[in-house]
Amino acid sequence: MITLVTEYLENSFEIHSKKLNTLVIEDTKYFSKFVRGFIASLNRQNDDFELIEKFEKLNLSKITNIIFDLFNLEANASNILKKLYSELEEDINSEEMYPKKVEMESVVIKIMDDLIYRSRFSLTMGDVNYQNLFKACSVEFDYDHSSLVERLIEYMEVSSRLLGIKLFVFVNLDSFLSVEELNELKKYLCYNEIKVLALQNNISRRVDSDENLRIIDNDFCEI
Repeated sequence: MITLVTEYLENSFEIHSKKLNTLVIEDTKYFSKFVRGFIASLNRQNDDFELIEKFEKLNLSKITNIIFDLFNLEANASNILKKLYSELEEDINSEEMYPKKVEMESVVIKIMDDLIYRSRFSLTMGDVNYQNLFKACSVEFDYDHSSLVERLIEYMEVSSRLLGIKLFVFVNLDSFLSVEELNELKKYLCYNEIKVLALQNNISRRVDSDENLRIIDNDFCEI
């Protein structure tokens, strides 16, 4: 469990794993102010929002991802692939893979030597750059999901494992996902430690008993 502490809320808000956490702020101006303040804390411009876990303050900017547009989520984003390539490079230097690495490099170096010899320019060559090699080979995550919620789950899975993201904050998640897709997301959360906070300006759907819900109504009363 992670606790969200902020002066924007009368009481702190507990964000649990294995369930959907929804915070509804009905007043539009206050909702906008809340989101802007959260982004400012995420960008280290203020400390109005804090995340606490086991009595310790977490680094909000490192473990949190706020998402406004589900349609542009991309597991093959450059920052994620960079982390993936670093992991692959570590593996290729492992004891098990090292003989194959040496064998591959000898072939690559032989080909490069031949190309350098044939070139009309004076060329030189350094060590094999595996980050560039993976990029040249178009190594990326193999997914082609037609469903928006499937792409969302894939993005969260990859971001949590490679980037260390613990908390995904979605602004008006209900505007993107149907009730059936929300149920699919909840089912995924039941079996994973990833934490999701849905910031909503309103909520019109039926809320299941397993959802962690708090509503700040237009009179600023917390329900």
